[in-house]
Amino acid sequence: MAQPDFPYADTDYQEVNRGQFHFSSQSGWMNDPNGLLYYRGTYHLYYQHNPYGLAWDTMHWGHATSPDLIHWRQQPIALDPRIHPGDLWSGGGVVDIRNTSGLKNGSHDPIVVFSGTQGVRMLYSLDGGSTFTAYDDGRVVARPSGSESRDPKVCWHEPSGRWVMVVWSDADGNGVDFFVSVDLRDWERVSRFAAGWLFECPDFTPMGLDGDVTYVLRDARGSYVVGDFDGREFRTSWQEPSTIARNTGGAGSDYYAAQSFQNLPDDRVVTLAWQGGNQGSSWTGNASFPVQQRLVSTPDGPRIHSEPIDEIRLLRSSTKTWGAALLSPDAALDLLAAEVADTYELEASFDLSASQATAFTFRLGTADGRSVRYDLGSGQLDGYDLPVAPDGTLSLRLLVDRGQLDIFAADGAFYECLNVDFDGGHGLQLVTDGPLMLKSLTLHRLGSIWNEGLPA
Repeated sequence: MAQPDFPYADTDYQEVNRGQFHFSSQSGWMNDPNGLLYYRGTYHLYYQHNPYGLAWDTMHWGHATSPDLIHWRQQPIALDPRIHPGDLWSGGGVVDIRNTSGLKNGSHDPIVVFSGTQGVRMLYSLDGGSTFTAYDDGRVVARPSGSESRDPKVCWHEPSGRWVMVVWSDADGNGVDFFVSVDLRDWERVSRFAAGWLFECPDFTPMGLDGDVTYVLRDARGSYVVGDFDGREFRTSWQEPSTIARNTGGAGSDYYAAQSFQNLPDDRVVTLAWQGGNQGSSWTGNASFPVQQRLVSTPDGPRIHSEPIDEIRLLRSSTKTWGAALLSPDAALDLLAAEVADTYELEASFDLSASQATAFTFRLGTADGRSVRYDLGSGQLDGYDLPVAPDGTLSLRLLVDRGQLDIFAADGAFYECLNVDFDGGHGLQLVTDGPLMLKSLTLHRLGSIWNEGLPA
């Protein structure tokens, strides 16, 4: 039932276009993920939130928790502008397991989050991330350069034993200010990285590369550069950024404001983004499916590869496989003709060196639904360049939800994150214009994250 501090009407999450394995708020508006972290067996997803309407307004921090990064449960609002000072816009969060802040008072480690515009404010939780108190009555703990700033993100820098904060600001154009702190409470501004492409919601992440640790700096659109960080200054030789998702766009697009989880129990880098193109009668916006990211050396330099987190296996309710076969156009159409599903994972591998087709297409939903096409002549997948591997192999992985489509290929080198209106269509077809050599095909039907897999 709706409560003053839990203003959500009951829902079964079964609206025709509500994602069944992409998180959306129980009701109200959702945008940027905030303060993503893991603490004592629970993953926390905070997010920009208007709980009282379907449009952006009067930002709160919504809150959901999960035992496995897959099944999410709505929680009461974490930050409320009636209680917490400052603009509660996007920000990051950390678990202060070393109690560097000195705030610990009881059995819980402090969970500390940062938010605010034109100055960063600090808020902390001593009950495991449910409720928060503004530090020092909400005083500004870090003041970026420029006239406009927002979106602080914090991580731990092991070599220097200090916390590092990046904050977007408009000083000398787009860029981020770097701050350092030993206690999360007092911050020193030590450098600035300016770049015209670097707009909003920065994320700064240490990542392994060929046995070493390097650093990835990214912005809200998923543009990123790779470089070195000495504890005070970030340096990169890159002249232009690369992009994480092929379909880059601005705020409200299908991929925006991705943030990495902090304090994970393993060495993974896992991120979530905001998808702004999905709306129902009582909710707007959803989170992307969590992806694990890794840096891979390529002829063009290090690049981020993204793949669905392994925990997706927890959603698989049934699996059907097909072996190697040279498919004629008619055989390809017959292959999936009997399959009906609206939430599923499709894994396919083709040997294009042994194929005579010039293009093939997965039609999703119905014949009038969304298609994913590979053109052998142009070497393009879904309209974006993707050359085939030297041995002729092309591997695809599609996650199809009621209002979302995630496309992965080439071991994560290709990633496209989309909102799609499938209009209730549940069909699936493989179409080819000539003989197509299939190496393997697997269809996993996926269950719901909402009412399955969580204790009552």
